[in-house]
Amino acid sequence: MRIKEPFAQERLSEEKKYRAKYFIASEGQTTEPRYFDKLNQSIISENVTIINILRDYANLGNSNPTHLIKLLQEFLNNSDSDVSVAELKNKIANWDHENTGKINLSRVNDELDKIYKSNSYKIPYDDLEDLFMHLFKSDIYKDLASHFTLYFIAQDVTYSPTTDSLNMVIDRDKDSFTEEQYDDVIKFCEENNVNLYVSNPNFEFWLLLHFKEIEIEDNQKMLENPKVNNSRRYLEKRLHDICKYTKTRFSFEPFEKNVHDAILREKKYEENINELKNNLGTNVGKLVEQIIESKAENSVK
Repeated sequence: MRIKEPFAQERLSEEKKYRAKYFIASEGQTTEPRYFDKLNQSIISENVTIINILRDYANLGNSNPTHLIKLLQEFLNNSDSDVSVAELKNKIANWDHENTGKINLSRVNDELDKIYKSNSYKIPYDDLEDLFMHLFKSDIYKDLASHFTLYFIAQDVTYSPTTDSLNMVIDRDKDSFTEEQYDDVIKFCEENNVNLYVSNPNFEFWLLLHFKEIEIEDNQKMLENPKVNNSRRYLEKRLHDICKYTKTRFSFEPFEKNVHDAILREKKYEENINELKNNLGTNVGKLVEQIIESKAENSVK
């Protein structure tokens, strides 16, 4: 589990004041996190913080919603007093990915295995400073121990169910996401107080709702979302035609000015989480609307 560096840096310097936090674990690696990052920087930048919960770099390929359950379970198990050896290894590997060539990752992992006999062993936070000094004493980066300590603190986000909101954003991809898995995700979310947001067929349907062109689209064709060439499906192609959108890179500006329109248009399609299993629609607009309302409420406190 990791969070993006801009918010991590904000945590180290922010004043001690309440800001409603919306934690979001999404299926997509690029589009959804970028959308919510940009949303966070625009119309809801005050009093509310959106935090994308991202997969470790080693697990970027695991995008099925069942893997998101594991990610959120890991997040919920996160403690403010200790860290498992396995999670520490993940954080060190993430840091190494972002700071290539600074440490010998294999040597560090071997050293952790010598000190702790199990990856499930919980290391008290009080022991971490000495541990980091020991792990990194022979590496070339002069202040690596102190730099990694700051990284670890920034990444170590805890969740308060009384003040924060935990959310999962997924696609109803019938090709790789079975009905049984869909039901399992609903059950997990209900049992763990996770708000579930689904787009059928995918998140790009929510994006298309930002534009009036959707009003003349064929619903069945959008639901089927057929391939139009080797690299694109129908919804992505329509978004590209309208605003030059691609999965890996897009400008948020065309979406930003139409967010409220998208929320209204969504209500013309399916929003019920159980009915979204088979019907065209999304309820992501409910999440966005809730965040906007949260911003307004906190701004007057």
